[in-house]
Amino acid sequence: DGNKISKVNAALEQLGEKCRQLLISFYFEKKKMQTIAEDLGYNKAVNAKSQKYKCMQQLKKLVTA
Repeated sequence: DGNKISKVNAALEQLGEKCRQLLISFYFEKKKMQTIAEDLGYNKAVNAKSQKYKCMQQLKKLVTA
């Protein structure tokens, strides 16, 4: 499991800053999507949610590569 964690951490480092902040805020800091949207400058929470999905897709590709 330690190997998986290091792969995820390495992949997070390769993501863009906004993606990294979004995912960390949501999954690790347990912030609400509305708060994340305000913090990162999205117009609506739904836009941040859509971006979170795209960021997760990128992260999955990096982890499985």
